[in-house]
Amino acid sequence: MAQAIILLGHGSRARVDEANRLLEEMVDLLKERVRAGAVLPAWMNSRSGRPGLREVGARLAEEGFTEIIVAPWFLTSGLHIQEDIPAILAELRERYPQVKFVLAKPLGVDPRIADILAERIEEVQNAVHA
Repeated sequence: MAQAIILLGHGSRARVDEANRLLEEMVDLLKERVRAGAVLPAWMNSRSGRPGLREVGARLAEEGFTEIIVAPWFLTSGLHIQEDIPAILAELRERYPQVKFVLAKPLGVDPRIADILAERIEEVQNAVHA
């Protein structure tokens, strides 16, 4: 089974290059850590000027991938996770019935994220008291 991963970020309406570039940097980090035939970014915000989930999903399906995992780079299950993304995936499943589109969970509450936040807070605390 040819598997691909889409890392889905929100994007920035303001077309802030740095904000949009962060998603691409995370894709590069994922490529070193996961086994997949392709790892590509996609953006929910169509005004970001970057390819969206529909476009990237269609591209991967047309390239012959038979399983596409959509990994949202979101903290919580908000409107995008609950409604927007499932609707887009339903469209893609209808258009490409031979492809299995799977939505991974958002990041959520995780001790590893708490560790990173604690580290960031400690950096500020140390800088303030230096």
